[in-house]
Amino acid sequence: MDAENNSQQTGTNNGNVTTFSEDGNYQSFWDINNRFREMYYHYQNWTGDWGNPAMLHFRVTPYVGLAYYDEDNNGNYEDPLSGIVANFNTAPVGMYPNMYDPTGNEIGNFMPAERFTITGAGIPTYWGTVELEVFSTNHLHVDPATAVTNIYNPNGVYFNLSAPPAPYVSATTQEIDILKEYGKVHFYYWEAINPTTSAVVRSGYIMADCDTNDTTHWEDTTVVANLPGGGTTKLFYNIYSDDIMDKSYEVVLERGTYPSEETFAYTIGGQTHNFTVSLKTFLGGSSDPVSILKINND
Repeated sequence: MDAENNSQQTGTNNGNVTTFSEDGNYQSFWDINNRFREMYYHYQNWTGDWGNPAMLHFRVTPYVGLAYYDEDNNGNYEDPLSGIVANFNTAPVGMYPNMYDPTGNEIGNFMPAERFTITGAGIPTYWGTVELEVFSTNHLHVDPATAVTNIYNPNGVYFNLSAPPAPYVSATTQEIDILKEYGKVHFYYWEAINPTTSAVVRSGYIMADCDTNDTTHWEDTTVVANLPGGGTTKLFYNIYSDDIMDKSYEVVLERGTYPSEETFAYTIGGQTHNFTVSLKTFLGGSSDPVSILKINND
């Protein structure tokens, strides 16, 4: 089982802290002009230690994609500072089999990384079973060569794209290269699992809450993305951040595509327990998590 990390800071925006995509409600670290910062993804299973009848395992599948929109879906993916990053138009078919070929759009091509499980057991250690921190020296942690294994991530979990389920194929070198510099996790598929029976007792998709109806901060890219399991969603990008007073170019899914929090009840041994799964983005310092995905019970 894989797993987890720590993080209890919610943080506030003060001093030299920079939020980048900030609209008064949603706050995040993603800004195409400030990509070279530490990006910590945190995961928590607070359903109880081994032996607790309410303990559930928490299995997570991250969906990754390009984090920014260059304001022109013309097949030339551009960085406002360095120019063209990838020319999808001239790339041979098969060079970007997941990130461009399926739709012909620069953004909105989401790919599942290898799923991992936070057991909640605290065995053999707290880190990796109750909390997990995924980190690397890149913008998005898809390259095993730069993934960090430490006390907070003893199993070396990273967003592994080498063996995704069909219809996806193993990410190419070119896809890894662009994602590790310009990608992010857009949403997750999560599963709550009974550790005794291995039965999935609840599952769903989850994303951070962002009010894309706020036209002062977010604009429709006019790109429509396909969702796993069917359906589509609009994509929006940040056109003004209150913090930096400029565009961050961050891409988000239309509000309401998936929830940012879900509660459910599950009966174990004749006793009903209430559980909450939530995803939040945070700020407050260069080492704060970009997001925390967690499950906990009352």
